[in-house]
Amino acid sequence: MKPLLLVLILFAFASQTNAETMSVDLTPTIEYPVEQLEPVQKTLLSELLNSVTQLGDRKAACENARVITPKQLHSLNITPQQRGIVLSYFYIHQKRECEVEEYGEFARLVAANLAVQKQSEVLRFVNALNTVSSSVYFDYVETELEFNQLPESVRNKTYQAEFLQHPFSLMHTLEQFE
Repeated sequence: MKPLLLVLILFAFASQTNAETMSVDLTPTIEYPVEQLEPVQKTLLSELLNSVTQLGDRKAACENARVITPKQLHSLNITPQQRGIVLSYFYIHQKRECEVEEYGEFARLVAANLAVQKQSEVLRFVNALNTVSSSVYFDYVETELEFNQLPESVRNKTYQAEFLQHPFSLMHTLEQFE
């Protein structure tokens, strides 16, 4: 039996859009004979896996239990619909800012792997890692579009609100409005 590279990575990321409580469990796996990978391919794949671990550790470190209170949000004088957009936007923005270095390294290694890997199994695995790890950034683009459609006065008030400028728990904040 040929030695196999078996990589099993479990991700349990919160859906980073509007419902942090929806848990996503994606398990990208790869089985591929190690001896068929060229040294540079092995090295880049190993570096990518290390960067996934570092990004996951950083994501965990960026989690914050701070709750934005109804009183704080009421001070903005915005509608419930606007509140959801504002909270989602600032939550994702703060996460993105916190993870920027680790995500940058991860993205660089995804690109390098896509350039050098030739085996379809390895390429599918790299794409799966990219999809799972990048979901918050795709969500940010959508949320940013919604946020930018809010009236300028609302956007200005929220940018000036100190309590939105620091990481917070979206889930615990939204629970107060149920």
